[in-house]
Amino acid sequence: LPICGRMSKLEELIQELCPDGVEYIAISKCVNKIGNIKWTNEKECSYQYIDLTSVDRDTHAILETSHVDFETAPSRAKQIVKEGDILFGATRPMLKRYFMVTEEYDNQICSTGFCVLRAKTNIVLTKWLYHQIASTSFFNHVEKFQKGASYPAISDADVKAFIIPVPPLPVQEEIVRILDNFTELTAELTAELTARKKQYEYYRDKVLSSSIDAQSVHLGDICTVITKGTTPKKY
Repeated sequence: LPICGRMSKLEELIQELCPDGVEYIAISKCVNKIGNIKWTNEKECSYQYIDLTSVDRDTHAILETSHVDFETAPSRAKQIVKEGDILFGATRPMLKRYFMVTEEYDNQICSTGFCVLRAKTNIVLTKWLYHQIASTSFFNHVEKFQKGASYPAISDADVKAFIIPVPPLPVQEEIVRILDNFTELTAELTAELTARKKQYEYYRDKVLSSSIDAQSVHLGDICTVITKGTTPKKY
């Protein structure tokens, strides 16, 4: 919202570049095709392998990878990833395993359990696409199109059928900047709350430890339990 009658940078960009709204298009129109490795041509090479379990579901970062080669690569180790690619776990997709490939994993291999999204950067920014994948709307789409009960999955085609807004690149850039700042602040707050929780648990356990000389009593001896809709019972 405007502050003191002044428009924000985002509002100015929207007014200048897309005053009549933005286009909505399928992800399939915003991404490039990717290549698969031919292991018979790579018999002397070793690669880092990104499996579904490599991705942390909370931080959306890589926890660890394994090294594979022609002899040890599992059948699903096929897709060649590039820095900036977005990997979305299409097997058991509601576990929300998604990750943006960093420089460390450029030209490495990932499982075919991932849908790999390589942005056409003349249409969408990589981070813009990443934030779309992280949205509630996207996961509502995924939940609707996943198939299978005990081991659900969604096809690459259904992932890429999701419709996203595509404003001009300067507008995308400003929105991404705002979202990244919000994400960073949220991460800092979460870390602080986690630290406070551990501190509370430490002092709670210390106070309640058996080394403290304190009397133990039944809960009913010190309070009255009230059940909704009935007469309170005295213990």
